[in-house]
Amino acid sequence: MPIHCRRPPLLFALPPLPLLLALLLFACACMPALAQPAYALVFGPENSSASAIDRNGRIVGQAGGLAFLWDGATVSELGTLGGPGSAAFGISDTGLVTGAADRLDGSSHAFLYDGGLADIGQLGVSSSGAGVNRSGQVAGTWVDEAGENHAFLYSQGVARDIGNLGANSARATGINRAGAVVGSSFLEGFTSFQAFLYSASGNTSSITALGTLGGPSSWAAAINDNWQVAGTSYIDDDTQHAFLYSGGVMQDIGSFGGAFTEARGLNNNGWVVGFSTYADDIPGIDFSSAFLYRDGSMFDLNLIVDRPGVWSILDAYGINDAGQIAATACTEFGDCRAVLLNPVPEPQPAALLLAGLVLGGAWTGLRRRTRRQAAGGKAAVQSAG
Repeated sequence: MPIHCRRPPLLFALPPLPLLLALLLFACACMPALAQPAYALVFGPENSSASAIDRNGRIVGQAGGLAFLWDGATVSELGTLGGPGSAAFGISDTGLVTGAADRLDGSSHAFLYDGGLADIGQLGVSSSGAGVNRSGQVAGTWVDEAGENHAFLYSQGVARDIGNLGANSARATGINRAGAVVGSSFLEGFTSFQAFLYSASGNTSSITALGTLGGPSSWAAAINDNWQVAGTSYIDDDTQHAFLYSGGVMQDIGSFGGAFTEARGLNNNGWVVGFSTYADDIPGIDFSSAFLYRDGSMFDLNLIVDRPGVWSILDAYGINDAGQIAATACTEFGDCRAVLLNPVPEPQPAALLLAGLVLGGAWTGLRRRTRRQAAGGKAAVQSAG
């Protein structure tokens, strides 16, 4: 039940010390309703972008055209499959990494990294891994000779197509510990596309459309171990909002008022990260703003981070259960970097109360000394108001 902060009765009739303690106690009581998260910013390598984060705060992405793994201090390049470039898009809670890497023949294949890159691109002319779980299962997209996208699940050394929602086109974007996959697929007739949830048990499998927020299309970005799904949906023909799908219900988690909001990542607490725009943003000129959605509220990460300076946090791609966030920040001069946002612990009511009691004790001692001085006629008492 929400705590409503109301003025204590007869507040101004209290003497100064009880007034101070009453205010402190009142602030402590209201903290659950007023507290907002705070973050400290750690910069990654130059010319880099983030894609995902694991439970230990390690971030993967791309820097200088190559896939990297960054633990907050050391950057490790993951290499390629013989070609010039690579990019990492997903990391499991145990540090397995997936993405796409170039080959000598010029194609790009999905990879699974576990101390070294393994080519798992078994379907089509090219492929890319998007998400990986601790079992080494990979969800991603493969491309056929006609250039059409298809969703795949790589499991126990084999990659296979997981189907679609009626049209021969789909993409997979996330996977949870149980091997459930989310993504998006065109509907029959290619009239629109929707977020989907794919799951398998034994020899049976199903792929289910998750619907929309009222607009024509939607797409999923991530799924957690509680089977909640984060994604994006149009609410009309022009405006897109982020959603959190839970228990069969797609919930609109809002926006900053602009036309574009997109969810990117999700943790097991149901916290969502992504980006949004404001109503007065000018497309192509103003930056987007990374957001954190938690406990029913959406926060602009630029407003709750410790001193971003000339940097703007444009997009957030992943969040772990500790609340650490993988994001990308840029300056207006085009310098962009992957950044790690570490949560700053919130003050505890007990700590505030202890500070208030210490302050109250000091205040009482000062009043006693002042009374003694006044009684002895040795000093003039100056009132602090």
